Amino acid sequence: MKLFSLAAVVALGYVGVTLMYALLQRSLVYYPQAQAEDAAVAAVRRAGGEPWLDEEGRWLGWWQGDAGARHRVLVLHGNAGHALSRRYWVDLFQSFHASGPWRVHVLEYPGYGPRPGVPTEASLRDAALQALDHLQAEDSAPVLLLGESLGSGVAAHLVAQRRDAVAGLLLVTPFSSLVAAARHHLPLLPVSLLMLDRFDTRGLLADYEGPLVVVTGSEDRVVPEKLALPLVQDHRGPLLHWSQPGADHNAIDLNPRAGGWQDIDQFLRRHISD
Repeated sequence: MKLFSLAAVVALGYVGVTLMYALLQRSLVYYPQAQAEDAAVAAVRRAGGEPWLDEEGRWLGWWQGDAGARHRVLVLHGNAGHALSRRYWVDLFQSFHASGPWRVHVLEYPGYGPRPGVPTEASLRDAALQALDHLQAEDSAPVLLLGESLGSGVAAHLVAQRRDAVAGLLLVTPFSSLVAAARHHLPLLPVSLLMLDRFDTRGLLADYEGPLVVVTGSEDRVVPEKLALPLVQDHRGPLLHWSQPGADHNAIDLNPRAGGWQDIDQFLRRHISD
């Protein structure tokens, strides 16, 4: 009887934890930092950028670079903070002299920064589609997509739905799917049955054969490198994979003088056409 009681307690505890995960899962995925729009505008301009607005004056994000730059990159950031904390991508692309000059557009997600809304896979996907369509309406030349962590899944949606608008992909610390990442961290929970937002990066990129750059950290504890390797192994087009030795998820070396970034600059020069 005592053994039965113990088993019942364990079972009830497991069910309770599972239900809690099911109810709170999005709060475990998205960590938005809100910001008033006037403060965001001031911060963007202090950094030398410009607010990026849609036709009705609503916030899309921000951009920096020569308006007539040779190439454009759309940055799809990770799950925490907001677009204004991604100044480092602007600095990096300004150092890409072989493939540039670049104009960098950093998308803001719904519920992040000054942008209203609730972050979900669908809302992030739709915001990214709107942003890419906005860029294409301005100039029909294809755009490089930079997906950072969770943003790799957002970028994959754009490839699946706007292939001709995509010049190439640069994925930094990506995962093959959000389900795979959750399964790694929560191996005892039936996450594949519970997850509302799945970000199936691998599936969405199954038919993509364009230029692909993947940057991983060999000691990434948030998205282990093994979760990115299927993207590398599956790819049938131009490919560059840079594994940074000893790098954790939030400690990727962004120094443009690092040899890997110089290799990426040259790769983009060769494979991202005018």
